[in-house]
Amino acid sequence: MIIKEKTRYTKTGKRIEVYEFKAKLHQKVVMSKSQFEKHIFPKHPEISLEIIKEVLENPDFVTKQSKSRKEHFYQKKIGKLNYFVVISQHKNVKNLRFVLTAFMAKDTNFLKEKNIHYRYKKK
Repeated sequence: MIIKEKTRYTKTGKRIEVYEFKAKLHQKVVMSKSQFEKHIFPKHPEISLEIIKEVLENPDFVTKQSKSRKEHFYQKKIGKLNYFVVISQHKNVKNLRFVLTAFMAKDTNFLKEKNIHYRYKKK
């Protein structure tokens, strides 16, 4: 499983190393390398780039908290564990989504209130 690593530039010319993914409902999703190394992996060491890729490409569900919210919760059960990748859009960037966080949970009850709008359900 190959995960593309790319260099992107902000409007101010700042260089950012990113991982690029395709997601079930979104063409292009990026996550900065520093986001993964400084936030996701230290707080959620059970999450790997391969798991993020699998959840985004082959989710069991994609949900939203409300129709107006920008965040999408990609969910997939792998073995006995439930994995989540939360993505959002940036207000000034079209056709591109960003990984906010990724985590694992044994219990999905906490999502009942958060994710009431289903955008995708695996058949």
